[in-house]
Order: sequence, then structure tokens, then C-alpha cells
Amino acid sequence: MSILYWLGLGGLAVIAFYLFKKWKVRSVEWKPEEVANLLESWIKDDVDYKRWDYFEACEIANPKLEVIRQRAIKAIHINSPYIEVCGRDEGKLNEKGKELFKELRKQCF
Repeated sequence: MSILYWLGLGGLAVIAFYLFKKWKVRSVEWKPEEVANLLESWIKDDVDYKRWDYFEACEIANPKLEVIRQRAIKAIHINSPYIEVCGRDEGKLNEKGKELFKELRKQCF
């Protein structure tokens, strides 16, 4: 096979990789009310984990809401000072965490 074949194949691979990365990190439109309601569900200990997983996996187009998303994600990890562990993998917000999420919720609007 000729060198042009391999260069063409390599070029296609680079383009495919670029397009995949671009598609993977596209921003999602979230409304302030949607973010606020999701944060409120943590405060009320009634989290929709399917919705939360999506919230964690996406990047929000609105920069203000994206900062809130990042702070909320950091707050809910097991070793966080804002979480108390309830079961094997589940946790809930402690009082300090609820105060943080109340503040983040206000910042949505």
C-alpha cells in the first residue's frame, strides 16, 4: 500500500477524533429553574439520581449555571465536608451542605 493511502487514513482518523471530542463536550441548555429544582431535591433529601447523573455529565452553556454545577458536583463527593454517608454508595447533604446548596440555589436566578 502506498504512503498516500496511509496518510489519507491517518488524516481521516484525526478528523474523526476531533469530531468525536467536539461532539462529546457540546454544551447543554439548562434553565435556572431546572438547576434550582435539582439543588432543592438535594436539600429535601429527594434526589432524582438519573437526573443528577445527567447534570454531572454535561456542561451547561450558561457560564453562571456552569460554575454552580461545578461547585455542586465538588460538594457531593463522599469525602466532602458537605456530605454524610448513608449507605454503601449513597450520601446526603449534612446541614453545612444544605446551607451551601441553598446559597447555590439563590445564585441560579
